[in-house]
Amino acid sequence: MKTTYLILAALLVTVAACSEQENTETASQAPIAEMPAMEQPIEAKPTAMLPNEINASDMSGDNVEQDASGKKVLYWYDPMLPDRHFSKSGLSPFMDMKLAPKYAE
Repeated sequence: MKTTYLILAALLVTVAACSEQENTETASQAPIAEMPAMEQPIEAKPTAMLPNEINASDMSGDNVEQDASGKKVLYWYDPMLPDRHFSKSGLSPFMDMKLAPKYAE
């Protein structure tokens, strides 16, 4: 029984020594230099509009398919890319999720 306790104590001392050594190795390493911040974020501008995509500045809703709610739909948009507006409901060409309507207030 005493030998079991001695083996267990030796194992615990070994584990503690190993974790202490790992901590000192990571602390002694030189800090990693941070990457310089970009001056202006890069924005991906669409090069061409999709077939049922409308200009984001057009808020008239005149050329937009209406839904069955009775409210006026200004445009349809992908919840993952809300800056791209569409004239018809359906699936997003980007994420294959259902387009959500943006209603007039």
